[in-house]
Amino acid sequence: MTSEDQERELKKLEVFAYKNLKKNSIISIADGAVFAIGSGMLPVSTVIVYFISNYVHSNTLIGLLTTLNVLLSNSPQILVAKKLEMLETYKEYFIKVALLMRLMWFLLAINVFLFAAKNELLFIILFYIIFSLQGFFASFANITWFNLILKLVPERQRSKFFGIRSSIGGLCETFGAFLMGRILRLLHFPYNYGLLFLISFLIMMLSLYIASMMKEIPIKKPKKKIDNKHYFRSMFLILKEDRNFTYYLLSVLFIGALGKMPFGFQTIFAKNSLSISTQHVAVATTILLFSQTVGYMLWGLIGSKYGFKSTLLISALIFLPAIYFTYLMSSVEMYYLSVALFGIAQSARNVNESNMAAKLCKEPLKQPSYIGLRNFLMGPFFAFNSIIAGSIIDILGKNLLFIISFSCMVLGFFILCFLVKED
Repeated sequence: MTSEDQERELKKLEVFAYKNLKKNSIISIADGAVFAIGSGMLPVSTVIVYFISNYVHSNTLIGLLTTLNVLLSNSPQILVAKKLEMLETYKEYFIKVALLMRLMWFLLAINVFLFAAKNELLFIILFYIIFSLQGFFASFANITWFNLILKLVPERQRSKFFGIRSSIGGLCETFGAFLMGRILRLLHFPYNYGLLFLISFLIMMLSLYIASMMKEIPIKKPKKKIDNKHYFRSMFLILKEDRNFTYYLLSVLFIGALGKMPFGFQTIFAKNSLSISTQHVAVATTILLFSQTVGYMLWGLIGSKYGFKSTLLISALIFLPAIYFTYLMSSVEMYYLSVALFGIAQSARNVNESNMAAKLCKEPLKQPSYIGLRNFLMGPFFAFNSIIAGSIIDILGKNLLFIISFSCMVLGFFILCFLVKED
């Protein structure tokens, strides 16, 4: 396949994308809204952790759930990047892996109904296995879906699209959390959680049906066979040959991982300093969801007009006072302010961090490799972020954590601002 043929294919795809942009955008936003209702019922850090704590009394094993969720939904993406580069269409493969991911919630429901009250040891073992598989299949579904969206939504429209989709999704996620409270009252423990998993599964299946309505055309790709060894070697050569992308990954490491270490302990710091109640935590959660919802709309508009990099730079600057107020934590109002600033800043990264990674790829057909490599390398840092922060607090003290975090955020800002180039 010559470069001229490839250029023609990409031009044909761009014409198709603009022609079907409205329909595909509405379908994807509807899919995201319905999925957010289902996922809003099952936040790992609260509902899942609280549920399993009734059976597992080791803090390490309980904390492992959050780590597994982040690690398995990011790092395995590198395993499917090669396949995605060879596929002419993404939708069919996405439906397969997304179905497997959703089926894990159905299996968790069955596990609760059959074993939670009768055989606790078997229930716990199966729960951790099924939950891990859910994260693994989610990683395949996430990267496939993202590449499908890259194909169907033109670059100039992506920031706006993700902003609107994420904003509506945030509202629907809040509604899902409200439904979760109602569902848990319908049956006695533990069967109420089995019912919750089952209803969430059904809602997510509806979202998958909606997603299947998106329209996609095949794009011809070069037919070349590369063995896995050479493929993975070529992926890591990207770090050596594409300095711009390498600098971007460094900025993600310093801003998106190490710079944000204190935020996992915001509520703990407030509890220790201010003796906050569960009511204060509920208000802070509402503020976080609201600030992120507003942020999604804001960053979508800014990103569409000024580029992805500008939103990430502004968000890094907003993180700095958020870190400072988290350190001071002298009043409940300051706690709320630090949470709001974090929500606004983080929403920019949620909307445009992966978009930026895709944009830095000069060859559109190599985008799965760039995205997979980014998530593979950054996944462990995101997953073990809280563990690293907790270790620093325990060994070196809270003050040093904030010094390290603030310094990393500033360093990441300068790397992104002066070393990363966005066309």
